[in-house]
This record gives sequence, structure tokens and C-alpha cells, in this order.
Amino acid sequence: MPEFRILNLADAPVTPMKGDRGTQLRLINSDIGAEKVDVHLNRLNPKEPGGRYHHHTNADNVYIVKKGQGQLVVEGTTYTIKEDDVIYIPAGQKHSLTNVSDEPFEIFEVYTPAGDQFDFVIDD
Repeated sequence: MPEFRILNLADAPVTPMKGDRGTQLRLINSDIGAEKVDVHLNRLNPKEPGGRYHHHTNADNVYIVKKGQGQLVVEGTTYTIKEDDVIYIPAGQKHSLTNVSDEPFEIFEVYTPAGDQFDFVIDD
């Protein structure tokens, strides 16, 4: 059974994102015993190349913008998202995220279910 945790962002493991997009702070995930939810903070570099257009078969996504502004494409429609926006992307909806600004962009990402039920299906 997973254990109760209190985490601080300063202590979170930092991993580079694919494609030189930025870094990811891994917070809640299977590394600490969480099997049903994943939470991480993405720190996207200014003018980074952007994420692949994709969907998740079973997992819902929630984005919470902490800092900056980004461009989100969902099912072919482009949205500008900014600090304090909370975004819900249901399972199966195609989406991608890019920092097109000159400033860093920080966004918490939550998805559930996680673990074996999470997939990343490329749609482009």
C-alpha cells in the first residue's frame, strides 16, 4: 500500500524532457508507490519545439498552468493557456502543448489512470 507523502518542489527529481523541450519534476507516480495517478511539473523552455500530437486511450489529463503562457491544440482547435488556467482533457481527445513564448512556461500535469493503464498514442 502506498504511503502518505508531503513533497516539496525543490526536492523533486528533475528529468530532461525528450526533444530538448525542458525539464520535468516528477512528483506523484509509481516511484513512490502511486499506481492510479501521476502528477508532474513540466518546465518548458522558451520557443521549445513542442510536443507530439497524441491522445491517451484511457487516461484523463488535467493541466494547471503555474507560470507563463502556452499554446494548446485539442482536436484541431488552438487555445492560448496562461497562468492559473485549469484544463481538462478527457481520454481519447487528441492534443499537443507548446511554449511559443519568449518566457519559461510551467504547467502541472495530472493523469489518471496511470501505470499500466496509461498510454501515449501518436496522432500526427
